[in-house]
Amino acid sequence: MKMLTKAPALLFGLAAALIAAIGGLSLAIPKPPDTITITTGGERGLYYRFGTQLAEELAKDRINLKVLPSAGSAENLVRLNDRQQKIDLALLQGGVGTPTANPAISALASVFDEQIWIFYRRQSFKEPPTQIAQLKNKRVSISVPGSGTRVLGMQLLELSGLMAEGENKSLEILDMDARESLKSMLEKTLDAAFLVAAPQTPIISEYLANPELGLMQLVHADALALRLPFLKITGLPRGSIQLAQDLPRADMKLLAATATLVVHEDIHPALITPILKAADAALKKMQLLQPEGEFPSALGFSWPHSEDAKEYLERGPSFLYRHLPFWGAVWVERAVRLIVPLLVVLLPLINYLPVLIKATVDARLASLYKQLRDLEKRQAEDSTVQWQRELEALEKKVLSLRVPKKFTAGLYDLRLHISMVRQRLLDTRTRD
Repeated sequence: MKMLTKAPALLFGLAAALIAAIGGLSLAIPKPPDTITITTGGERGLYYRFGTQLAEELAKDRINLKVLPSAGSAENLVRLNDRQQKIDLALLQGGVGTPTANPAISALASVFDEQIWIFYRRQSFKEPPTQIAQLKNKRVSISVPGSGTRVLGMQLLELSGLMAEGENKSLEILDMDARESLKSMLEKTLDAAFLVAAPQTPIISEYLANPELGLMQLVHADALALRLPFLKITGLPRGSIQLAQDLPRADMKLLAATATLVVHEDIHPALITPILKAADAALKKMQLLQPEGEFPSALGFSWPHSEDAKEYLERGPSFLYRHLPFWGAVWVERAVRLIVPLLVVLLPLINYLPVLIKATVDARLASLYKQLRDLEKRQAEDSTVQWQRELEALEKKVLSLRVPKKFTAGLYDLRLHISMVRQRLLDTRTRD
Protein backbone atom coordinates (compact mmCIF):
# COMPACT_ATOMS: atom_id res chain seq x y z
CA MET A 1 0.00 0.00 0.00
CA LYS A 2 1.69 3.17 -1.21
CA MET A 3 -0.73 5.63 0.23
CA LEU A 4 -0.52 5.86 3.96
CA THR A 5 -3.71 7.78 4.41
CA LYS A 6 -7.15 6.76 3.25
CA ALA A 7 -7.96 10.37 2.28
CA PRO A 8 -8.40 9.76 -1.48
CA ALA A 9 -10.68 6.83 -0.76
CA LEU A 10 -12.58 8.91 1.76
CA LEU A 11 -12.95 11.78 -0.68
CA PHE A 12 -14.14 9.34 -3.34
CA GLY A 13 -16.61 7.94 -0.83
CA LEU A 14 -17.84 11.43 0.06
CA ALA A 15 -18.26 12.27 -3.63
CA ALA A 16 -20.24 9.07 -4.18
CA ALA A 17 -22.35 9.85 -1.12
CA LEU A 18 -22.90 13.38 -2.44
CA ILE A 19 -24.08 12.10 -5.82
CA ALA A 20 -26.36 9.56 -4.15
CA ALA A 21 -27.74 12.22 -1.81
CA ILE A 22 -28.39 14.61 -4.69
CA GLY A 23 -30.20 11.84 -6.53
CA GLY A 24 -32.26 11.00 -3.47
CA LEU A 25 -33.10 14.63 -2.72
CA SER A 26 -33.98 15.23 -6.37
CA LEU A 27 -36.64 12.58 -5.99
CA ALA A 28 -37.73 14.05 -2.67
CA ILE A 29 -37.86 17.58 -4.14
CA PRO A 30 -39.32 16.98 -7.62
CA LYS A 31 -39.48 19.55 -10.39
CA PRO A 32 -42.92 21.17 -10.65
CA PRO A 33 -45.07 19.95 -13.55
CA ASP A 34 -45.43 22.18 -16.59
CA THR A 35 -49.10 21.23 -17.08
CA ILE A 36 -51.86 21.66 -14.48
CA THR A 37 -55.66 21.58 -14.59
CA ILE A 38 -58.40 23.85 -13.25
CA THR A 39 -62.11 23.11 -13.03
CA THR A 40 -64.28 26.21 -13.45
CA GLY A 41 -67.94 26.60 -14.42
CA GLY A 42 -70.23 26.98 -17.40
CA GLU A 43 -68.51 28.10 -20.60
CA ARG A 44 -70.61 31.29 -20.69
CA GLY A 45 -69.90 32.16 -17.06
CA LEU A 46 -67.32 34.19 -15.19
CA TYR A 47 -65.58 31.14 -13.69
CA TYR A 48 -64.70 29.79 -17.12
CA ARG A 49 -63.70 33.24 -18.34
CA PHE A 50 -61.37 33.64 -15.36
CA GLY A 51 -59.90 30.20 -16.05
CA THR A 52 -59.12 31.01 -19.66
CA GLN A 53 -57.57 34.35 -18.72
CA LEU A 54 -55.52 32.62 -16.02
CA ALA A 55 -54.29 30.11 -18.60
CA GLU A 56 -53.24 32.94 -20.89
CA GLU A 57 -51.17 34.53 -18.13
CA LEU A 58 -49.58 31.26 -16.99
CA ALA A 59 -48.52 30.51 -20.55
CA LYS A 60 -46.12 33.47 -20.24
CA ASP A 61 -44.24 31.39 -17.64
CA ARG A 62 -44.43 28.32 -19.89
CA ILE A 63 -47.03 26.66 -17.67
CA ASN A 64 -49.88 24.99 -19.53
CA LEU A 65 -53.21 25.32 -17.71
CA LYS A 66 -56.02 23.05 -18.89
CA VAL A 67 -59.38 24.74 -18.30
CA LEU A 68 -62.33 22.40 -17.72
CA PRO A 69 -65.93 23.61 -17.77
CA SER A 70 -68.29 22.25 -15.12
CA ALA A 71 -71.78 22.56 -13.69
CA GLY A 72 -70.35 24.80 -10.95
CA SER A 73 -68.79 24.87 -7.51
CA ALA A 74 -70.36 21.70 -6.14
CA GLU A 75 -69.04 19.66 -9.05
CA ASN A 76 -65.67 21.42 -8.76
CA LEU A 77 -65.39 20.30 -5.15
CA VAL A 78 -66.11 16.67 -6.09
CA ARG A 79 -63.59 16.77 -8.91
CA LEU A 80 -60.85 18.28 -6.75
CA ASN A 81 -61.25 15.55 -4.14
CA ASP A 82 -61.27 12.77 -6.72
CA ARG A 83 -57.53 12.19 -7.29
CA GLN A 84 -58.22 9.98 -10.30
CA GLN A 85 -59.28 13.13 -12.15
CA LYS A 86 -55.98 14.83 -11.25
CA ILE A 87 -57.44 18.31 -10.80
CA ASP A 88 -55.02 20.84 -9.29
CA LEU A 89 -57.11 24.03 -9.03
CA ALA A 90 -60.76 24.90 -8.64
CA LEU A 91 -63.02 27.88 -8.18
CA LEU A 92 -65.46 27.55 -5.30
CA GLN A 93 -68.34 29.78 -4.40
CA GLY A 94 -68.60 30.86 -0.76
CA GLY A 95 -70.71 28.44 1.25
CA VAL A 96 -69.88 25.38 -0.87
CA GLY A 97 -68.03 22.74 1.15
CA THR A 98 -66.38 22.83 4.56
CA PRO A 99 -62.74 22.36 5.62
CA THR A 100 -63.73 19.55 7.98
CA ALA A 101 -65.24 17.47 5.20
CA ASN A 102 -62.48 18.39 2.73
CA PRO A 103 -59.19 18.38 4.66
CA ALA A 104 -56.99 18.15 1.56
CA ILE A 105 -58.17 21.50 0.18
CA SER A 106 -56.66 24.89 0.95
CA ALA A 107 -57.27 28.38 -0.40
CA LEU A 108 -54.88 30.50 -2.44
CA ALA A 109 -57.00 33.66 -2.50
CA SER A 110 -60.46 35.03 -2.99
CA VAL A 111 -60.68 36.42 -6.51
CA PHE A 112 -63.99 38.23 -6.96
CA ASP A 113 -67.46 38.76 -5.54
CA GLU A 114 -70.55 37.17 -7.07
CA GLN A 115 -73.84 38.91 -6.46
CA ILE A 116 -77.02 36.99 -5.70
CA TRP A 117 -79.77 37.94 -8.12
CA ILE A 118 -83.35 36.82 -7.61
CA PHE A 119 -85.30 37.78 -10.71
CA TYR A 120 -89.05 37.39 -10.86
CA ARG A 121 -91.76 37.64 -13.53
CA ARG A 122 -93.78 40.72 -12.68
CA GLN A 123 -97.12 39.20 -13.73
CA SER A 124 -96.62 36.35 -11.23
CA PHE A 125 -96.89 38.72 -8.23
CA LYS A 126 -99.46 41.33 -7.26
CA GLU A 127 -96.73 43.47 -5.69
CA PRO A 128 -92.95 43.38 -6.12
CA PRO A 129 -91.69 40.69 -3.75
CA THR A 130 -89.08 41.74 -1.16
CA GLN A 131 -88.81 38.48 0.81
CA ILE A 132 -87.81 35.01 -0.30
CA ALA A 133 -90.79 33.63 1.63
CA GLN A 134 -93.04 35.27 -0.99
CA LEU A 135 -91.92 32.60 -3.46
CA LYS A 136 -94.23 30.12 -1.74
CA ASN A 137 -96.24 28.03 -4.20
CA LYS A 138 -94.26 29.44 -7.12
CA ARG A 139 -92.19 27.75 -9.82
CA VAL A 140 -88.57 28.63 -9.09
CA SER A 141 -85.24 27.84 -10.70
CA ILE A 142 -82.12 27.61 -8.52
CA SER A 143 -79.80 26.52 -11.35
CA VAL A 144 -78.72 22.92 -12.01
CA PRO A 145 -77.43 20.18 -9.71
CA GLY A 146 -73.69 20.49 -9.15
CA SER A 147 -73.72 24.29 -9.18
CA GLY A 148 -72.90 26.58 -6.29
CA THR A 149 -76.04 28.54 -7.04
CA ARG A 150 -78.16 25.50 -6.24
CA VAL A 151 -76.36 24.92 -2.91
CA LEU A 152 -76.82 28.55 -1.90
CA GLY A 153 -80.39 28.70 -3.20
CA MET A 154 -81.41 25.71 -1.07
CA GLN A 155 -79.87 27.39 1.99
CA LEU A 156 -81.73 30.63 1.38
CA LEU A 157 -85.04 28.84 0.82
CA GLU A 158 -84.62 26.81 3.99
CA LEU A 159 -83.80 29.90 6.07
CA SER A 160 -86.93 31.53 4.67
CA GLY A 161 -89.12 28.61 5.75
CA LEU A 162 -89.70 27.16 2.30
CA MET A 163 -89.47 23.42 1.72
CA ALA A 164 -88.07 22.59 -1.70
CA GLU A 165 -88.31 18.80 -1.29
CA GLY A 166 -90.46 16.14 0.38
CA GLU A 167 -94.18 15.82 1.00
CA ASN A 168 -94.45 19.28 2.58
CA LYS A 169 -92.67 21.16 -0.16
CA SER A 170 -93.98 24.67 -0.54
CA LEU A 171 -92.72 25.50 -4.03
CA GLU A 172 -91.73 23.78 -7.25
CA ILE A 173 -88.02 23.65 -8.05
CA LEU A 174 -87.03 23.41 -11.71
CA ASP A 175 -83.52 22.48 -12.89
CA MET A 176 -82.49 25.21 -15.30
CA ASP A 177 -79.39 27.25 -15.97
CA ALA A 178 -79.55 31.05 -16.38
CA ARG A 179 -80.27 30.95 -20.10
CA GLU A 180 -83.02 28.35 -19.79
CA SER A 181 -84.54 30.22 -16.85
CA LEU A 182 -84.78 33.46 -18.85
CA LYS A 183 -86.47 31.66 -21.73
CA SER A 184 -88.97 29.95 -19.40
CA MET A 185 -89.82 33.17 -17.57
CA LEU A 186 -90.57 34.90 -20.85
CA GLU A 187 -92.68 31.89 -21.86
CA LYS A 188 -94.55 32.24 -18.53
CA THR A 189 -93.64 28.74 -17.30
CA LEU A 190 -91.34 29.99 -14.54
CA ASP A 191 -92.03 32.59 -11.85
CA ALA A 192 -88.57 33.31 -10.39
CA ALA A 193 -84.92 32.43 -10.85
CA PHE A 194 -81.90 32.52 -8.55
CA LEU A 195 -78.62 33.52 -10.19
CA VAL A 196 -75.19 33.94 -8.63
CA ALA A 197 -72.97 35.93 -10.96
CA ALA A 198 -70.80 39.00 -11.22
CA PRO A 199 -72.58 42.12 -12.53
CA GLN A 200 -70.71 42.08 -15.84
CA THR A 201 -71.84 38.58 -16.74
CA PRO A 202 -73.68 39.17 -20.08
CA ILE A 203 -76.84 37.28 -19.09
CA ILE A 204 -77.39 39.67 -16.16
CA SER A 205 -77.82 42.60 -18.56
CA GLU A 206 -80.44 40.61 -20.50
CA TYR A 207 -82.46 40.04 -17.33
CA LEU A 208 -82.15 43.67 -16.19
CA ALA A 209 -83.09 45.07 -19.60
CA ASN A 210 -86.29 43.04 -19.93
CA PRO A 211 -89.33 45.03 -18.74
CA GLU A 212 -91.28 41.84 -17.93
CA LEU A 213 -88.78 40.94 -15.19
CA GLY A 214 -87.95 42.52 -11.87
CA LEU A 215 -85.04 42.15 -9.43
CA MET A 216 -85.96 41.35 -5.85
CA GLN A 217 -84.61 43.85 -3.31
CA LEU A 218 -84.43 41.81 -0.12
CA VAL A 219 -85.52 43.54 3.08
CA HIS A 220 -83.81 40.75 4.99
CA ALA A 221 -80.46 41.07 3.22
CA ASP A 222 -78.60 42.09 6.40
CA ALA A 223 -80.23 39.31 8.38
CA LEU A 224 -79.29 36.71 5.77
CA ALA A 225 -75.67 37.95 5.73
CA LEU A 226 -75.64 37.57 9.51
CA ARG A 227 -77.03 34.03 9.36
CA LEU A 228 -74.71 32.98 6.53
CA PRO A 229 -71.25 34.44 7.35
CA PHE A 230 -69.87 33.73 3.88
CA LEU A 231 -72.29 36.32 2.46
CA LYS A 232 -71.82 40.08 2.50
CA ILE A 233 -73.72 43.16 1.39
CA THR A 234 -72.54 44.94 -1.76
CA GLY A 235 -73.79 48.06 -3.44
CA LEU A 236 -74.36 48.39 -7.16
CA PRO A 237 -74.79 52.01 -8.33
CA ARG A 238 -77.32 52.92 -10.98
CA GLY A 239 -75.94 52.56 -14.51
CA SER A 240 -72.76 50.80 -13.34
CA ILE A 241 -73.30 47.75 -15.58
CA GLN A 242 -74.28 49.62 -18.74
CA LEU A 243 -74.40 53.40 -18.74
CA ALA A 244 -75.93 53.63 -22.22
CA GLN A 245 -78.91 51.46 -21.24
CA ASP A 246 -78.98 52.76 -17.65
CA LEU A 247 -78.54 49.29 -16.14
CA PRO A 248 -79.40 48.83 -13.39
CA ARG A 249 -82.02 51.57 -13.40
CA ALA A 250 -81.69 52.20 -9.66
CA ASP A 251 -79.08 51.83 -6.93
CA MET A 252 -79.06 48.23 -5.80
CA LYS A 253 -78.26 46.56 -2.48
CA LEU A 254 -77.32 42.96 -3.13
CA LEU A 255 -76.04 39.97 -1.21
CA ALA A 256 -72.79 38.56 -2.56
CA ALA A 257 -70.69 35.45 -2.09
CA THR A 258 -66.94 35.44 -2.69
CA ALA A 259 -65.38 33.15 -5.28
CA THR A 260 -62.19 31.52 -4.01
CA LEU A 261 -59.34 29.91 -5.91
CA VAL A 262 -58.48 26.69 -4.09
CA VAL A 263 -55.93 23.91 -4.56
CA HIS A 264 -55.45 20.31 -3.56
CA GLU A 265 -52.60 19.59 -1.16
CA ASP A 266 -50.83 17.59 -3.90
CA ILE A 267 -49.99 20.72 -5.88
CA HIS A 268 -46.30 21.55 -6.13
CA PRO A 269 -45.57 24.56 -3.84
CA ALA A 270 -43.38 26.22 -6.48
CA LEU A 271 -46.51 26.74 -8.61
CA ILE A 272 -48.25 28.92 -6.01
CA THR A 273 -46.30 32.07 -6.88
CA PRO A 274 -46.88 31.99 -10.67
CA ILE A 275 -50.55 31.08 -10.15
CA LEU A 276 -51.20 34.06 -7.87
CA LYS A 277 -49.16 36.34 -10.09
CA ALA A 278 -51.23 35.19 -13.06
CA ALA A 279 -54.49 35.58 -11.09
CA ASP A 280 -53.64 39.18 -10.29
CA ALA A 281 -52.86 39.93 -13.94
CA ALA A 282 -55.99 38.10 -15.10
CA LEU A 283 -58.29 40.08 -12.80
CA LYS A 284 -56.82 43.37 -14.00
CA LYS A 285 -57.49 42.43 -17.62
CA MET A 286 -61.02 41.25 -16.86
CA GLN A 287 -61.91 44.73 -15.49
CA LEU A 288 -64.60 43.54 -13.11
CA LEU A 289 -66.79 45.94 -11.17
CA GLN A 290 -64.79 45.83 -7.95
CA PRO A 291 -62.39 48.25 -6.25
CA GLU A 292 -58.89 48.18 -7.71
CA GLY A 293 -56.52 46.10 -5.61
CA GLU A 294 -59.28 44.40 -3.59
CA PHE A 295 -58.55 41.02 -5.19
CA PRO A 296 -56.79 38.62 -5.02
CA SER A 297 -57.30 38.73 -1.27
CA ALA A 298 -56.53 36.73 1.86
CA LEU A 299 -60.04 37.45 3.15
CA GLY A 300 -63.50 36.11 2.42
CA PHE A 301 -63.11 32.35 2.78
CA SER A 302 -63.22 29.70 5.49
CA TRP A 303 -60.72 27.32 3.92
CA PRO A 304 -57.27 26.92 5.49
CA HIS A 305 -54.95 29.40 3.82
CA SER A 306 -51.93 27.98 1.99
CA GLU A 307 -48.79 29.23 3.76
CA ASP A 308 -47.06 29.92 0.43
CA ALA A 309 -50.09 31.88 -0.78
CA LYS A 310 -50.34 33.81 2.48
CA GLU A 311 -46.70 34.85 2.25
CA TYR A 312 -47.12 35.89 -1.38
CA LEU A 313 -50.17 38.04 -0.62
CA GLU A 314 -48.42 39.68 2.34
CA ARG A 315 -44.95 40.22 0.87
CA GLY A 316 -45.18 39.62 -2.86
CA PRO A 317 -42.95 37.23 -4.81
CA SER A 318 -39.61 36.16 -3.36
CA PHE A 319 -36.28 37.65 -4.51
CA LEU A 320 -35.69 34.82 -6.99
CA TYR A 321 -39.11 35.13 -8.60
CA ARG A 322 -38.74 38.90 -8.86
CA HIS A 323 -35.43 38.73 -10.71
CA LEU A 324 -35.52 35.45 -12.63
CA PRO A 325 -37.92 33.79 -15.07
CA PHE A 326 -40.13 31.24 -13.37
CA TRP A 327 -38.24 28.11 -14.44
CA GLY A 328 -34.88 29.75 -13.68
CA ALA A 329 -36.10 30.57 -10.18
CA VAL A 330 -37.38 27.00 -9.80
CA TRP A 331 -34.00 25.49 -10.63
CA VAL A 332 -32.11 27.85 -8.34
CA GLU A 333 -34.58 27.20 -5.53
CA ARG A 334 -34.29 23.45 -6.00
CA ALA A 335 -30.50 23.70 -6.00
CA VAL A 336 -30.60 25.61 -2.72
CA ARG A 337 -32.97 23.07 -1.21
CA LEU A 338 -30.66 20.29 -2.33
CA ILE A 339 -27.38 21.85 -1.24
CA VAL A 340 -28.31 23.19 2.19
CA PRO A 341 -29.27 19.78 3.68
CA LEU A 342 -26.18 18.25 2.13
CA LEU A 343 -23.94 20.90 3.67
CA VAL A 344 -25.52 20.28 7.05
CA VAL A 345 -24.48 16.63 6.74
CA LEU A 346 -21.16 17.02 4.92
CA LEU A 347 -19.59 19.94 6.81
CA PRO A 348 -19.20 17.98 10.06
CA LEU A 349 -17.73 15.10 8.05
CA ILE A 350 -15.28 17.42 6.30
CA ASN A 351 -14.28 18.93 9.64
CA TYR A 352 -13.68 15.41 10.96
CA LEU A 353 -11.53 14.43 7.97
CA PRO A 354 -8.18 15.73 9.41
CA VAL A 355 -8.83 13.79 12.60
CA LEU A 356 -9.57 10.69 10.56
CA ILE A 357 -6.42 11.14 8.47
CA LYS A 358 -4.27 11.59 11.61
CA ALA A 359 -5.76 8.48 13.15
CA THR A 360 -5.01 6.54 9.97
CA VAL A 361 -1.41 7.82 9.82
CA ASP A 362 -0.84 7.07 13.50
CA ALA A 363 -2.23 3.56 13.09
CA ARG A 364 0.03 2.87 10.10
CA LEU A 365 3.12 4.21 11.87
CA ALA A 366 2.27 2.17 14.94
CA SER A 367 2.12 -0.95 12.75
CA LEU A 368 5.60 -0.22 11.36
CA TYR A 369 7.00 0.47 14.82
CA LYS A 370 5.58 -2.86 15.94
CA GLN A 371 7.43 -4.63 13.11
CA LEU A 372 10.65 -2.86 14.20
CA ARG A 373 10.16 -3.91 17.83
CA ASP A 374 9.43 -7.49 16.81
CA LEU A 375 12.64 -7.58 14.79
CA GLU A 376 14.67 -6.31 17.76
CA LYS A 377 13.08 -8.85 20.07
CA ARG A 378 13.75 -11.78 17.74
CA GLN A 379 17.36 -10.74 17.23
CA ALA A 380 17.87 -10.44 20.97
CA GLU A 381 16.52 -13.97 21.46
CA ASP A 382 18.41 -15.44 18.51
CA SER A 383 21.58 -13.71 17.29
CA THR A 384 21.56 -15.71 14.06
CA VAL A 385 18.45 -13.87 12.77
CA GLN A 386 19.08 -12.25 9.39
CA TRP A 387 17.94 -8.82 10.49
CA GLN A 388 19.64 -6.79 7.74
CA ARG A 389 17.29 -7.90 4.97
CA GLU A 390 14.15 -7.35 7.11
CA LEU A 391 15.39 -3.96 8.25
CA GLU A 392 16.04 -2.89 4.66
CA ALA A 393 12.56 -4.06 3.64
CA LEU A 394 11.04 -2.12 6.51
CA GLU A 395 12.97 1.01 5.56
CA LYS A 396 11.79 0.68 1.94
CA LYS A 397 8.20 0.57 3.17
CA VAL A 398 8.73 3.81 5.08
CA LEU A 399 10.42 5.51 2.11
CA SER A 400 7.55 4.52 -0.22
CA LEU A 401 4.84 5.96 2.00
CA ARG A 402 3.26 9.34 1.14
CA VAL A 403 1.57 11.46 3.77
CA PRO A 404 0.37 15.06 4.00
CA LYS A 405 3.21 17.46 4.85
CA LYS A 406 2.03 18.01 8.40
CA PHE A 407 2.58 14.30 9.13
CA THR A 408 6.09 13.91 7.60
CA ALA A 409 7.75 14.42 10.98
CA GLY A 410 6.43 11.04 12.09
CA LEU A 411 8.02 9.37 9.07
CA TYR A 412 11.41 10.97 9.75
CA ASP A 413 11.21 9.89 13.38
CA LEU A 414 10.57 6.31 12.27
CA ARG A 415 13.49 6.38 9.82
CA LEU A 416 15.71 7.77 12.59
CA HIS A 417 14.67 4.93 14.89
CA ILE A 418 15.37 2.38 12.16
CA SER A 419 18.88 3.83 11.78
CA MET A 420 19.38 3.69 15.52
CA VAL A 421 18.32 0.03 15.64
CA ARG A 422 20.59 -0.81 12.69
CA GLN A 423 23.54 0.87 14.40
CA ARG A 424 22.89 -0.92 17.70
CA LEU A 425 22.62 -4.29 15.99
CA LEU A 426 25.85 -3.63 14.08
CA ASP A 427 27.62 -2.68 17.30
CA THR A 428 26.37 -5.87 18.96
CA ARG A 429 27.59 -8.03 16.08
CA THR A 430 31.03 -6.30 16.23
CA ARG A 431 31.36 -7.04 19.94
CA ASP A 432 30.40 -10.64 19.36
